[in-house]
This record gives sequence, structure tokens and C-alpha cells, in this order.
Amino acid sequence: MLQHLYEIKYNRLFIDHINQSNKYKFLDTLGIGSFGVAYLLQHKLTNKKYVLKRLRAKHKNKASTKYNFQQEIAFLQKEMHPNLPTVKEEGFVKGLPFYMMDFIEGHTFEHLIFNKGQTFSVHESLTLVKQLFEIVLTIHDHGIVHRDLRIPNILLHHNKLYVIDFGLACYMKESTNIDTIKNPKKAENYIIDLYYIGHFLLYLLYSNYTPHDKKERCWQEELQLPLYIQHYIERLLLIKRAFPDTRTAYEALPL
Repeated sequence: MLQHLYEIKYNRLFIDHINQSNKYKFLDTLGIGSFGVAYLLQHKLTNKKYVLKRLRAKHKNKASTKYNFQQEIAFLQKEMHPNLPTVKEEGFVKGLPFYMMDFIEGHTFEHLIFNKGQTFSVHESLTLVKQLFEIVLTIHDHGIVHRDLRIPNILLHHNKLYVIDFGLACYMKESTNIDTIKNPKKAENYIIDLYYIGHFLLYLLYSNYTPHDKKERCWQEELQLPLYIQHYIERLLLIKRAFPDTRTAYEALPL
């Protein structure tokens, strides 16, 4: 209860901070995650939209979480790829850190698939994954892994992919022995991003799938993909031998 009231207090503080500025006005709350809250802003003169992301109030005194938030800002300030958010401003309100970035138009793939019912053919799915790989390769070339390439964090706008939310990103641990990885979701090297790319591809492929009976089967049986595509996805998901690096996985994309 106290945490909830604490969050309400900081929510009002930030909305007041936005509205009292000479540049921006508050439009909406975009989302509340485990670590942050995102607001939609509009520039008063240009009408251009921006996103302000702040740390959640309950983490105000947690040094490790505050460090991760500042690291998220530092990663985005590298401007690694044009299809990633760009930090415009950063600061604090009553000791709580925030940063502002460009608002990316478009819809997440979660919205496209589950709300709009959009479907993707095998060729379209692989083409989109190729775009995602090209962004991820650039991130990895900077020694960083995203670690959260889920469908709510990947957007589509005018047939171009955009990746958001670097809240779980970290510097890549090159020395990790991939053969010892039991849970790829906890990895801190390229494997975790390949694993999520594999799941992203499955979401795209399932968008075009119609079940023929009520019995649930494994994806290999349900999707009935060409064997070379099935084997490729199995390598991304660590069902079969893992790819030795991101570029090898990208070059092996069956497109």
C-alpha cells in the first residue's frame, strides 16, 4: 500500500515537471514495467512527440537498479543504429532519474499479432528477422547484448523494424562457455539474443497458423516448416547445436 502511494506521488511529480516546463506537455502514460514508467510528451512548438522514461519509485534507493538505469541511458547515447531510440535529455526529479528519447511511431508486434490480427508468411517472417538481425549485429559489435528481444519491444513502422527498451541490456561476456548454458534467458552473451530471435520468428510464423484440431502439438508438428527452416530455428533455440556467433546465425538465415 505504501509503495503504491509512493508511486502515485512520483507520478504526479513527473507529470507536473513535464507540464511546468517551457518545452513539453504531458499526453499520456505509455506503460509501467518492473523497473520503469514511460510517459508520452509533445513539444509545445513543434508538436513532435517524445517519450520520458523514469525509474520506478520503489527502486529509488536500490544502488544496483539505479546503476542499470544509468547504464541503459549510456547504451542509448551510443546511437548504435538509426532504428534504436536516441536520448535527447536526462536528469532527476526529486532524486529519481529519467531520460527523454524520440517517440517511435508504429506498433509493437504484440499489438500487430494479437490486437490487429496481422499475419506474416514464411518469406515475410524471414525478411523481418533479417532486419532484426542487422540491428542486433550492430548492438553486438558494440559489445552489448539486448537480452529482451520480445514482441512488445520490437516495433514495425512503414515496413521497418525498431528495437526499444534496453532495461535488461548488459555488456557481453565473451568468456562464457555456451555448452554450459542451462537457461539461455539468463545468459549475458550473444546466445540470449539469438534465443529471443528464434522465439520472435516463431511468433511471426504462428500468426499464419490455423489449428486443425484441439490437441496441442509441438511447434515442429504444427507449423510443418521445411526441414532446413525447422533446423535453423532449433539452433537458435539451442535445441540443436548453437551457432558460434551472431554473424554466423545471420549468414545462415534461410532466406
